[in-house]
Amino acid sequence: TGTNWTVTSLSGVQVDPTVAITGVFGTDGNLTGSGGCNTYTAGYTTSGKDLTISSPVATKMACNETTDQQESDYFYLLENSSTYEIKGSTLTIKDSTGQTILEYTSAS
Repeated sequence: TGTNWTVTSLSGVQVDPTVAITGVFGTDGNLTGSGGCNTYTAGYTTSGKDLTISSPVATKMACNETTDQQESDYFYLLENSSTYEIKGSTLTIKDSTGQTILEYTSAS
């Protein structure tokens, strides 16, 4: 909790490096950040390595088509989170089939 994470890939596809998709898992059980265009918040729970993230609530600004699609994909993947693993400065989130769906990195 409290770490500033930046998404590096969505389902194995590298994100546009000019668009920062971020997330901070707060001690209050909320994940907050930027989807690349809009700010969002979503509730989350953990139990061991299990991770459940609720549907994000986001502002409704429109950006360019590529950014909007990347953000939409990110929000969809958040809801499909099942497990997580942190190794060094990398956070990996997998779905219920064990497929890596989100990868984040942290400078800290």
